[in-house]
Amino acid sequence: MLNSDKVEISCNGIVINEVNDFTLNKSIENFCGSFSFTITQSTADKVKIRQGADIVIYIANELVFTGLVEAIEHNQGFNQHSITVSGRDKTAELIDSYILPKQYKQNDFLKLIRIVLDDNGYKNIRIESDIKTLPKLLGKSFVAEKDQKIFDFFDKLARLLNVILITDAYGDIVITREGADLAVGGINLTSGGINALSSSLSVDSNETYKYIRIIGSQKTDNSKKRLKQKVEFTDERASTKKRLIVSIGNNANRQTLESVANWYMAVKRGKGARYNTEVQGFLTNITSGILWQPNTILALKDQANNINGSFLIQGVNYSQDSSGSKTSLSICNIGSFSSFDDNPLLSPQVAKFFKTFNGDLADKYR
Repeated sequence: MLNSDKVEISCNGIVINEVNDFTLNKSIENFCGSFSFTITQSTADKVKIRQGADIVIYIANELVFTGLVEAIEHNQGFNQHSITVSGRDKTAELIDSYILPKQYKQNDFLKLIRIVLDDNGYKNIRIESDIKTLPKLLGKSFVAEKDQKIFDFFDKLARLLNVILITDAYGDIVITREGADLAVGGINLTSGGINALSSSLSVDSNETYKYIRIIGSQKTDNSKKRLKQKVEFTDERASTKKRLIVSIGNNANRQTLESVANWYMAVKRGKGARYNTEVQGFLTNITSGILWQPNTILALKDQANNINGSFLIQGVNYSQDSSGSKTSLSICNIGSFSSFDDNPLLSPQVAKFFKTFNGDLADKYR
């Protein structure tokens, strides 16, 4: 029988017993997963907790995380010693590490990532795509700048293709599209039934812009000179008149600029509304046996905030302590990480469905 609340953590292949205050966070926004848990000093000594130690986590008998110990905090009180252990998966170094400057003459995104990983010493990180036909990048070469982080280089190119990068349970990279799956379950906060412990809605215009201007340059065919060009999009739904100006450097034709402008508009708009809710347990429902997962689309009904539609789970945080097991969901509007309306990776039928049923978290307050 499935134990839906079971959390099993192992360090270097040794299962850790009596874990307290466990959390595991996985989200689109943060790219890599992160964990934290507390154990006794004697347990830490037994499993040989060290920086760089391998951590594997199962929830409800499903592998959900593979990563490394990064931080160890020793806590001491009256007749009590405990160790708080935290870390991230192996792709965390791509966020932290600067890329080796180089020009890459490769427009196959998956192959380009593989080459960059190998050049920068990360042959241990695998890369795959769950998109059947991944479009080629526009342009013949791409330059990794000297002050650029590895993940920032990948993420910048992903925007051009309307794709996102996430990590799987093994800590490897997956190229996918926003809202790749449907959550088998929903959140209901209406008089007809409530299945969440708590919820909150945040609407904020600080990162919302009315005008998005993207500037770039491209080498002309018959000259070594570069032609400077720009595009500016207007977000008619914005309540502000602020303008965002972003320079993306060289190798940018008009189609590239438009793709980047669409991406910035989607992300800035998406950050303007965020819904957080906490549910009991780790599963969407006991019958399904399926864990809540990021990058899935769910149905959300909230009577008090006049919300009824489909939305994106951008992040999940699993937690377990003396009070029980819970999952916190970070929910945003569909299209917060890509230009969803005109995404060529979606079939016309799927695009039409989501355009009809997707909601707007901030609709009541616009």
